[in-house]
Amino acid sequence: MTHKYETARSSYYSVGIVGARGYSGLELARLLLAHPFVKLTACFAVDPARFSLASELFEESANGVPTLDMSALDSPSLAQQFHTIFLATPAEISLELAPKLVKKGVNVIDLSGAFRLPANFYPQWYGFTHTATDSLAAAEYGLVPFCGPMKNRKSERSDSSKSPGTLVANPGCFVTSVLLAILPLLKKGVIDPASLVIDSKSGTTGAGKKASAALLFSEVSGECLPYKIGAHQHFPEILEAVKEYAGVQIDPHFSTSLLATPRGIISGVYARMAPGKTLEDVKSAFDHAYATYPLVRHGEIDPSKNPRLLSLKQVVGSNRVHIGYNVDASSKPSKLYLYSLLDNLLKGAASQAVENLNRLIDQPVETGLIPLPRMSSAALTQNLNPLENE
Repeated sequence: MTHKYETARSSYYSVGIVGARGYSGLELARLLLAHPFVKLTACFAVDPARFSLASELFEESANGVPTLDMSALDSPSLAQQFHTIFLATPAEISLELAPKLVKKGVNVIDLSGAFRLPANFYPQWYGFTHTATDSLAAAEYGLVPFCGPMKNRKSERSDSSKSPGTLVANPGCFVTSVLLAILPLLKKGVIDPASLVIDSKSGTTGAGKKASAALLFSEVSGECLPYKIGAHQHFPEILEAVKEYAGVQIDPHFSTSLLATPRGIISGVYARMAPGKTLEDVKSAFDHAYATYPLVRHGEIDPSKNPRLLSLKQVVGSNRVHIGYNVDASSKPSKLYLYSLLDNLLKGAASQAVENLNRLIDQPVETGLIPLPRMSSAALTQNLNPLENE
């Protein structure tokens, strides 16, 4: 199907970003500036004088993007100015902003965890009581490609604020790496759900943005540090998503650790194979799950055939996910070794948010992401400030 804006490049969907100062927000801005059907109209900040997108990205296309005061979000004509606003903000800020924007008729894609879980989970896992339960109930969880077409899509560049916008909850970074690895197997009954053990490791951008002695270079360099042991907020998100997409209840061991690298996630998953299932069933499950999705590369772990499949360097700066697997058939039952790698600032945050925008505007989810817009060497080597919202 040809989208109506494909033939008129003077017509764009107008979008804005709240929180572009953070590194997920900056990556998002870079992607949106290169998107063929999008105009990044503005960024919003509490103190506009302290943030200039052009000075942060060093991209000529960023020169005309203003930074507006947060009060601009109160405009009664906001829905005429913006099709979608991205929230790259802490969960408490998203909780406050998202319902107001949706009510005005603006679509919202939220990169925080504010709308990912049942309301009663928030006191334990996020430390606050959820005060926007109607918005939470209406939010769509945007795990691409498993979420499928947008259910309540408001795709037009809104000419009216009479109808509410769509609220999309972008999944967490660890969650994305784990779910893309285990959902195909759980859906096909290839592994024993009760046997799962998940060990996820992230670069320093996964540990929060606030200055901390524990994140100083001298402390992190050469280390691999477990953190949020048994208390990571992505754990219940994994359980809820598995129940939703695979119809299975799991309660795995889940550990998270900090790697001495700025960005990238590698999740190791270990499980027993279901009776009668083999390596061919694993491969078949992934072939089926990602037959029409170009952003996952998967294969058997074989250094002679794909020696770079499990290299973080191959996914950092990319929207792609690499998944490698092997089965030890000598043990009874057979054991599965499964690894999922992605860039936590891209597929784990910003580029998955762009995929969800593409769902809103009825474009292929990979639009604007293949090939990935040019990333400067500075963006790859200097993105040391941690992601504020995971």
